[in-house]
Amino acid sequence: MVDLLRRCFAFSAAVFAHAGRRGLVAAMLVAAGAALEGVGIVLLLPLLATLFGVAGEGSRAAGLIGSILPDIAPTGRLALLMGLFAVLMVARNLVLWQRDARLAAVQIGFVEHMRVDMARRLAAARWETLSRLGHARVTHLMSGEVQRCGAGVYFLLQSGTAVVMLVVQLGIAFALAPLLTGAALLMLGAGALLLGRLLGRSNLAGQRVSAANQSVLDEVARFLSGMKVAMSQNLEESFVAAFSRNLGIAAGEQIRFMQQQSLMRGVWSLLGALVAIIVVLAGFAWLALSGPVLLTLLVVLGRVSAPAAQIQLGLQQIAYSLPAWEAVRSLCDDLTPAPRAPRDPAAMDARTLWPLRFEGVTYRHSGGAGLREANFVLRPGEIVGLSGVSGAGKTTLADLVCGLLEPQAGRIFAGDLPLTAARVTSWRERLSYVAQDAVMFDDTVRANLGWGHAAVPEPEMMAALALSGADALVARLPQGLDTRLGERGALLSGGERQRMALARAILRRPDLLVLDEATSAIDPEGERAIMGRLRALQPRPAMLVIAHRAETLDMCDRIIRVDGASVFETPASVPKPSA
Repeated sequence: MVDLLRRCFAFSAAVFAHAGRRGLVAAMLVAAGAALEGVGIVLLLPLLATLFGVAGEGSRAAGLIGSILPDIAPTGRLALLMGLFAVLMVARNLVLWQRDARLAAVQIGFVEHMRVDMARRLAAARWETLSRLGHARVTHLMSGEVQRCGAGVYFLLQSGTAVVMLVVQLGIAFALAPLLTGAALLMLGAGALLLGRLLGRSNLAGQRVSAANQSVLDEVARFLSGMKVAMSQNLEESFVAAFSRNLGIAAGEQIRFMQQQSLMRGVWSLLGALVAIIVVLAGFAWLALSGPVLLTLLVVLGRVSAPAAQIQLGLQQIAYSLPAWEAVRSLCDDLTPAPRAPRDPAAMDARTLWPLRFEGVTYRHSGGAGLREANFVLRPGEIVGLSGVSGAGKTTLADLVCGLLEPQAGRIFAGDLPLTAARVTSWRERLSYVAQDAVMFDDTVRANLGWGHAAVPEPEMMAALALSGADALVARLPQGLDTRLGERGALLSGGERQRMALARAILRRPDLLVLDEATSAIDPEGERAIMGRLRALQPRPAMLVIAHRAETLDMCDRIIRVDGASVFETPASVPKPSA
């Protein structure tokens, strides 16, 4: 229990630290709302004393009203009190309106802050960290788990409001009847301790819901990413079965949690009624309290049970939401940031870009694959092929060229300048990278081609499409450039997606074009035509071509063989294609 309360406190501290000045204003409004409610309750004493004609204690309890207007008639006094109630209600409603608006802003702001923080950490993370990250995990945290955190923030703020209300109301009750209030507080405290044992169950339910929802998204991602294989092998039923099983677990835990909350509300309601009955009987039979004092005390204690229950329910909801918040923080901790240095905007221009040189570059992955003491040169306009078996280090070399990885030993130079963290951003602006699995979005051709670019004129788009051989494809599409391509470009074949990705890369007008199996799904004749048109570009970018097909490598000026232990050159044997 102590550990759970410590974790709840850490969550609360994070919320209040983010709230800052807005939270301070909201807290002041919460206090003002509680004070106005307390004044309203205090006014019940003179009101009841006036209605029932009780002098003595009732009038003395009226306090300030009695001293200001000692000789006023009962009707006038009643009218005055009702007027004060009306003014008080207007002021209270205005304060509560602003209070709720400020608290909502704190809640929404914290949720969006969590999302933005995750996005920034994703953008700033090391490539090797991102490449191992499960997409379903990120989607799950960005959507469902963050929303659960928002629910926890809501109940935290409501519980904070309830604490202030409880303090004010208990203060009034102690002023009226300290002995009875103390006894009532002991009974309510005993009930709270007994119900507090449910916090651990709420936290466990939250953990199970998080795990089950993560499994649901994992199943969906697995099915969608391998949909063709799944359907061709009749795996649909197993997908539905696993999906339903995990969804059932999550739903069952949520239902049990809601039942637990409903039970707690009922118990608090019964406990509050029992305490009120005992207080009225004791106050009337043993302490001989006047009717106005008893009725006011009954109102106060009746209202005390509501914020007390709200605090208990809030703690339960926070315990339920805690696993979601801790999962988000765990992801942020896992995202190791890439080293950043002040950007040098003048570091990479046409005069300093070439040649690109590797001098004794080593990078070994945790599994042992990678490069060791690689020496490599790429000159402007050259087309250099990279060959080697799978896992030999070709993609590692390309990642180093793109600045996604930093050498563990050795150095990379662009011209006479080392490719440092301060220069890598401007370096990336001068290159384009095309992967084997072409990235396409469920958007139009125009939007897919323009990804990462400023507004691109349509003639430039059509020229890039013609260079990659995708212009005829676009001409056949129903809305041309405005045709949606479906999720991950599902309306296109693998070769068509690669042609689109090449066109997008060309629109960047790069000085270096990195093609990582980027034409593997295009037929050899089409590939040869594309390479011929790339060769004819003026100015022509340097190209680093990773490929397994001999036909692809033979269209390069030079071939560099990578085997992990060394990088060495072999001659290209086939005449180069022309435009």
